[in-house]
Amino acid sequence: MMMTRFIRLTLCLILMLSVAAARAATPQEEAFLKVWNIHTKEPNNHDGVIDAAQSVMQRASQLGDYLPVVTTLAAWHLLAAGKQSDATRVFESVLTTDKAAPAIVRAADQMARRWLSRMECAEIDRVLKRYYIDHVEYPLSLAPVLEMPMGKTLKRTDRFGEPWVYRIESMSKLVKAKNQRYACYSKTIGKAATSFKTMPFTQYGKKTAAIVARRSANPVTFEFEVTADTGVTRGIAGINGVANGVRFLKSDSDGRYALLIESEGDYWVVATPKR
Repeated sequence: MMMTRFIRLTLCLILMLSVAAARAATPQEEAFLKVWNIHTKEPNNHDGVIDAAQSVMQRASQLGDYLPVVTTLAAWHLLAAGKQSDATRVFESVLTTDKAAPAIVRAADQMARRWLSRMECAEIDRVLKRYYIDHVEYPLSLAPVLEMPMGKTLKRTDRFGEPWVYRIESMSKLVKAKNQRYACYSKTIGKAATSFKTMPFTQYGKKTAAIVARRSANPVTFEFEVTADTGVTRGIAGINGVANGVRFLKSDSDGRYALLIESEGDYWVVATPKR
């Protein structure tokens, strides 16, 4: 009888401790999850995510460390919704030159520079198409395009400070046709990844992750299961470490999730415990 009572009291204590742990989430984490959950449940509800993000971005204290994450997430949805000028303004708000800034701040900065570079490269493409209409060929360099009235506002470099890579490319069949195809891209991002054609707005990233196990508490180390186009892989990472294409940046206060970013730097990833 006494043993049964002891077991019941022990179970009640465990339950109370579990409830207390479940309530340990900070207001900043709750604000972040509010936006992230809408994003994951309705990824194409751009206005819904934007509204939710704006509601918690009004005061930086509402998000704390998660402010640059929510800001860049909102900017991506603005871009996906066709609101490019607003997306540019929001992405620019997280840019930093502080190399000693926290990892999340620096990750958001790199993400913003990548998306801003894509948008600005797309502007160059539009002016190049206009040049082609007038000349029935593309220029040998970007210089003539940058001198056009509509080209004077174009960026001379990508957002990493690198000059655009531009060159004329030959055609596989119409070999006698000159200057009919070009390549223009950010050296930092790479030819394929600079084009919006490879970055469809119908999806947000191609990788998902789950927490398989917590390996250590100090320093915090997790084993992650990462799912990508190439399949499912497992890897172990500590703070700012990389595991199979995702970088581990932060874990929440009660173990519900971990914040990661694709190693390319284009999308945030949130990993929750695998069931």
